Amino acid sequence: MNCGNITSRSNRLVKELRELQTKRKVRYENRSFVCDGIKLLGEAIQSGVKIKYIFAQEGIELNAEWLDEYDVYTAPRELMEYISTLECTQGVIFCCEMPESSDLEGEQILILDHLQDTGNLGTIIRCADAFGISTVVLDGTADPYNPKTVRAAMGALFRVKLCSMDSLHAIDLLKDKNIPTYAATLTESAVDITGVSLKRAAVVIGNEGNGVSGRVEDACSGHVILPMSGDAESLNASIAAGIIMWEMQKAR
Repeated sequence: MNCGNITSRSNRLVKELRELQTKRKVRYENRSFVCDGIKLLGEAIQSGVKIKYIFAQEGIELNAEWLDEYDVYTAPRELMEYISTLECTQGVIFCCEMPESSDLEGEQILILDHLQDTGNLGTIIRCADAFGISTVVLDGTADPYNPKTVRAAMGALFRVKLCSMDSLHAIDLLKDKNIPTYAATLTESAVDITGVSLKRAAVVIGNEGNGVSGRVEDACSGHVILPMSGDAESLNASIAAGIIMWEMQKAR
């Protein structure tokens, strides 16, 4: 429904939107996060995410069905720019409820072991959506609901199941399902990933600087490596993860 026009920076919802974007603690206390853009709003609604409220810039027309179903506030451009973390707001900002953490679902899982870059995390979630990896395990990673991660994920955040869980616990649960786990590493024991069956498998991607932690490497069924013909020692974490998920899709 149309809830009226907001013009003041001191408005309660304006303050809430600012805090949700800048303070991780506030996001998790409220189990809420913020997204920017009308395309992202359409994807969120289509995916069944619970929308708490929407801010639309004056003059921007929203789908009439959205106006009937959701709380929509209008605001002048100056206020929208104040709320948004983008250099140039797309004119629609909305607040969503965080989904409940997922269980380990599916037979192809990606485990992220202390990945710290928000852009890498968002890109990996986007790749998981593109290549049909239904569940991504997050162990000590960057916040998936940080605005930078949300932007990099490009809507995939609404479709990929995220499971916050210790990597070792996830590996144990997968063993119970007879699903092997492979660490993507540069160790001497690592084998070419194209020679491993990934039809039913989980792969661990490690921290950008330190790789997969030793305790996790030791717990895995084996170690895999991406064959490279150039002189580079390694790939960016998100690029490596994308190639690995491509191989997982081919195996499927």
